[in-house]
Amino acid sequence: MSRTKILDLKYLSFSILLLCLVSISENLSLTNKIFWAALIVISIFLFNLKFKYKNVLTGLYALGLLYLQFTFDRYIFSEEFFIHCLGVLLIVKYAEINTKNNELSFCLICMIISITSLINGQDILSSVLALSIIILSVVNLYLIQQKEVMDFNFKNVLKYLSFGLSIFPVIIIFYLIFPRAEINFRLFNPSGSSLGIPDTIQLGSFEEFSNSDEKVFTLVNQDFKKEDLYFRVKIFDFMEPDKSWRPTSGLYFYNQFKNSLKIKNLNKISDTYEIILEPYKRRWIPSLNNSEPISNTINITNDFYNQTFISKKPIDRKQQIKFQKYNIKYELSDEIKNYYIDLPDTISKDLVDWVNINKKNKSNIQFLDHILNTFADGTYFYNLNPEVDAGNNYADFFLKLKEGYCEYYAGTFVLLSRLANIPSRIVSGYYGGDLNTVGDFYEFKQKDTHAWAEVWLDDRGWVRVDPTSVIPPSNVRNSLNDVFNDEKIEGSSLFPSKIFKLMSYYIGYADFVWTRHLLSYDNNKRISFIEEIFNLKFSKIFIWIFAPVFIFLGFKIIFKINTTTIINLLFNFIVWKSKKEKKVLNSDTHQQIINKLKLHTQNKYGSFFNLYESFRYSDQNIELTKIFRTFMSSK
Repeated sequence: MSRTKILDLKYLSFSILLLCLVSISENLSLTNKIFWAALIVISIFLFNLKFKYKNVLTGLYALGLLYLQFTFDRYIFSEEFFIHCLGVLLIVKYAEINTKNNELSFCLICMIISITSLINGQDILSSVLALSIIILSVVNLYLIQQKEVMDFNFKNVLKYLSFGLSIFPVIIIFYLIFPRAEINFRLFNPSGSSLGIPDTIQLGSFEEFSNSDEKVFTLVNQDFKKEDLYFRVKIFDFMEPDKSWRPTSGLYFYNQFKNSLKIKNLNKISDTYEIILEPYKRRWIPSLNNSEPISNTINITNDFYNQTFISKKPIDRKQQIKFQKYNIKYELSDEIKNYYIDLPDTISKDLVDWVNINKKNKSNIQFLDHILNTFADGTYFYNLNPEVDAGNNYADFFLKLKEGYCEYYAGTFVLLSRLANIPSRIVSGYYGGDLNTVGDFYEFKQKDTHAWAEVWLDDRGWVRVDPTSVIPPSNVRNSLNDVFNDEKIEGSSLFPSKIFKLMSYYIGYADFVWTRHLLSYDNNKRISFIEEIFNLKFSKIFIWIFAPVFIFLGFKIIFKINTTTIINLLFNFIVWKSKKEKKVLNSDTHQQIINKLKLHTQNKYGSFFNLYESFRYSDQNIELTKIFRTFMSSK
């Protein structure tokens, strides 16, 4: 292949390069992305450089970049390191394209990248990027085999894009017929994620999580009220001497209280719901109260005592899980109740005194209501960035500062409840979510991270109490979560922002439909589909086999259609109709047909035949609209 031919394909190769870099750069830092942009500029210069020892220069260039990579990353083998190396080598490979073999190697590497993108990315954007890389690479492979340089025009673009799209039937067959592969092998462990609930809770623990728009999971079913969407993840039920809260393991509970926790009633109800987990690379599974996963796509461990669920492996791929709701009534022994009122000796005397004064002559429910009324009196504020840091001193927050967010109020509520000998614990998870009004599903993001309390009442069991919800809307500051200030946002929103919000809903809905369909097509559905194929009747087999052929031929006809084709088709239709009426014979010449049709159709098709003869014998250009208009008026 000549150098001229390669240069004619440089824009196509460059487009494939950019798509590949976008497909693998999702989890890459901004610094590395800027570094890639600088390398692309250098590679474009090397691509156009005419130099005898160019391959040697690009080789040294690649080695130098890899040396810098090892130096800056301090020899740490991480996910980002390997992705960065792959991107760097791909950019360098583009720079050394000057022969047919180099172009072939470049296309092969890009196709491998697209396949890995399809394996790792299950959203619609990743799929579109991967398919675009495959199609353009197929077109590129075809073009570099041509002996002549092709003109860049609309007709040729359609021709070669249609050639690239011809790979779609193969992709669809592989998707429908071949088993789903579960990739468990990892060259390195998945990198850590910013998503998640902290292992211990102190005042201010949720601050870093509350500022993120990163999606965590999607609630498929929409038959829920927003105020009921409390998805539990972890239970914090033990306070350390430093006043931090930590969860008690289910194994410890089982060994310590295996004969103390009883279930009085367990009834399955008709309610079910489904969630789609994002690949957040953690093991916890968010769930609503009194529900149990009934999906077998992943191995899940049930923490019976806390009603929480943990996957045996980190969630590194999107997963769809279905849950069954139950009516459950527990019975706690005095031993367990004592565990849920246990506190260290480091609790502030001021808090103890406040409880002793305010609990006097009040029932447990009355005292709990009194705490909530205290938070709702207008002196307390919800603020993600408190002006004064309370450290980990609950007394300072409750009695002096009176400004914080969910774990401030939940932790303080549980602490005051335990001081009043009311069994209680902190529940952390996600609350509210964002309702997609286009698809009627809820998206939960990291900013929806929340903490609330559960108190034990002998006649009701565990009861959810959210002390943050009683804060007056006028006292909410710096909240990224719309749960507490829906009215404020709606009233102050501008028209363009509503348009962008609606567009984001449509994009989210498209990704939701794509992801759900992709995840729901499991091995069972694949087997059922194959069985249905073998049980098809002849008519359905005809449709399955020949319909794609007819569609393909239809597209071929559309792309080749022109004025001559249209007017000849209409003329032949009239001839066929006249032969059927025995006005025209098969032995008639073209001129005889014209003369007979003139006599036979002078009242019906006279104007059309005048147009046909002027087009056929005078080389007159006639618009398609005029041909159709004349033909239809003749009838």
